[in-house]
Amino acid sequence: QCSSTCAGGFQRRVVVCQDENGYTANNCDEKSKPMEQRSCESGPCPQWAYGNWGECTKPCGAGTRTRLVVCQR
Repeated sequence: QCSSTCAGGFQRRVVVCQDENGYTANNCDEKSKPMEQRSCESGPCPQWAYGNWGECTKPCGAGTRTRLVVCQR
C-alpha cells in the first residue's frame, strides 16, 4: 500500500533471491535486482485555504474577528 493518501507517499516490497524450488539462494545477479521501493502519487494533498480577517465586532473591549477557513484539495 501507499504510505500516504495524497502526494509524496511510497510503496515497499521485499525482494529476495530464490532458486527454482523457492529456497533462499545467493547466486542472483545484483544488477538485475528489482527495486524494493517506489514513489506513489495519489493526487494532491488537502490544504487549508483561508480568507482575510473581517472587521472587529466591537469598537473597543473584547470583540472578535472572523475569517473563512476551508480544507480543500
